Order: sequence, then C-alpha cells, then structure tokens
Amino acid sequence: MVATGFVHQNEVRERVGQLQQHFSGDRDVARIAYRLGVDWSGDDSLFIDVFLKTQTPSPATVARLSEQISTALLRVVRSEELGLHSYLNFVSRPDNGQ
Repeated sequence: MVATGFVHQNEVRERVGQLQQHFSGDRDVARIAYRLGVDWSGDDSLFIDVFLKTQTPSPATVARLSEQISTALLRVVRSEELGLHSYLNFVSRPDNGQ
C-alpha cells in the first residue's frame, strides 16, 4: 500500500469518483474501479480498471474509450499532481456474464 504521507487517499477517491460518475452512463462501460500500489519500478501508482459490458468489444470501442478515459485522467484525476503514475486497464466481461 502507498504511504499515506505521500498520497492523499481522500483526494484520490474524490477525483476517481468524478471519473466514475462521468462514465457511469456510457453504453460500453459496466464500471470503473481503482487501486493504489506501486508499479514495476517501485513508484507510487494509481491503477484504473475499466470493466466493459461485453466480452469482445470492437477495436473502435476500445480506441474511443482509451482516448476519452485517458483525457479524463489528465483533466479530472490529475494523478501526477499527487505524485502518482496512472495506469489504465480494460477488463472484458466473461462469456458467462459474471
């Protein structure tokens, strides 16, 4: 876990909450989750998981969401202001709907 002295976890929660709210009505996004941790280099990081509603989204859908969510990360979350690297991951829903 990231040291609380370096990261204001309430601020992260609020900013990611705004991101979640912004995409809550998107036809392709089931939900957005996040976690704090360290990346491969040991740097404090914010990991954003975008859970998609379908198992095999079209390349156009992934491209659209990548662009829109990346832009929102820069404008809304602004993780670099908090000393965090941010990582975006897309997760597709399995065939059985779980």
